[in-house]
Amino acid sequence: MTIIITGHEKGGTGKSALATSIAAKIIQSGYSAVLIDTDATATSAGWNAIRESRDGTPTVPVVQQTVSPAPAVVEMATRYDAVIVDVGARDYAKLGELARICDIWIAPTTVGQGDLTSTVRLWEALSQFHGLHKSGHIPFVVGFNRVTSTRNSTEEEDAKNFLLTLCPGIVILSNHLKDRKAWRDAGRLGLGITEMPARDAAKAIEEFNAFYEEALSNQNNN
Repeated sequence: MTIIITGHEKGGTGKSALATSIAAKIIQSGYSAVLIDTDATATSAGWNAIRESRDGTPTVPVVQQTVSPAPAVVEMATRYDAVIVDVGARDYAKLGELARICDIWIAPTTVGQGDLTSTVRLWEALSQFHGLHKSGHIPFVVGFNRVTSTRNSTEEEDAKNFLLTLCPGIVILSNHLKDRKAWRDAGRLGLGITEMPARDAAKAIEEFNAFYEEALSNQNNN
């Protein structure tokens, strides 16, 4: 059983796209998974509604739980190999409850200043709950999302230095997710990125797989 949280206090960082693709990949790999959507915007639930209309697509159970989601997460963890939680809120009490029980918290962020500043606030808020986690430290990682494909861009390095300066000890993934049309197509079709045809999404799939493997390697380790 693994509890994977893709969460941020700010909308627009790509957490729902990441959550749905993680859930789809786990099921595609032959394991059971459930996706719990705690966000009132219900982006993951909307993705699932599209998915359910497709014939022959493996089912990804999605549960909407906007109020006190932690007990539902714990209960679901007894019945599935993986529980993926899509979190979006500035309710730090809710964030703290979920942080205490996660095996890995992945915070996707763009390199925009607003998202970076929000990431700093999230890191500071969750840092207050380290002592309540089963390992004594919340396994929290940041991954840059929707990164430009322009060569010689220094945006990722600048963003990384900004976070490392303000958040000593923060773990930032070396693998990034680039801004590719395949991600928008996957959302429109109700698919995870690894379920997209390779001819349309080979680079996005490769980037996601590297990002996913690196993120999960940090479970209870940082």
